[in-house]
Amino acid sequence: MNGSAVSNDIYLDLQRQLYQEARLLSAEQYDDWLLLVCNDIQYEMEVPQRRFREDKSRSRAPVKTPIFNDDMASILMRINRFKTGFVWSENPINAIRHIVSNIEAFHTDIPEQYLVYSVVEVHRSRLDSERKRLTAGRKDLWNKTETGYKLLNRTATLDDSVVLDSNINYFF
Repeated sequence: MNGSAVSNDIYLDLQRQLYQEARLLSAEQYDDWLLLVCNDIQYEMEVPQRRFREDKSRSRAPVKTPIFNDDMASILMRINRFKTGFVWSENPINAIRHIVSNIEAFHTDIPEQYLVYSVVEVHRSRLDSERKRLTAGRKDLWNKTETGYKLLNRTATLDDSVVLDSNINYFF
């Protein structure tokens, strides 16, 4: 892994891309969001295990617990499910906001591919009294293509060791 920081121009381009992606996801414009995603996408979300520092059993237990581990087929299935209109947790419609910050971008050993770290905070409100806020750290790989930057891999790690929401029907 190269690991050197990208130029300011590339950084600003990737930052704009993350902000655009946040806007599209918040507006549930999934067809437009898919234009920012590689066909061979790997999209993961995990919950870290919280253990005491003196707990020596780490080697026997997984370090992380996956919430989902999606490829393009499973992402399309999730999006098409929304389009049915029969998802009870989406009726009434959720109000969702994605806030992206702490963006860092680095070169990889592959030309035109960038490692991008960020923090995302997702606010979801469904009914008057139902408000949730989840935060996660993200580690992305973005490829620069002829049509712009495309997301190749995302691993989002929730900050909570227990999912404090009734559903995670949205993307991070």
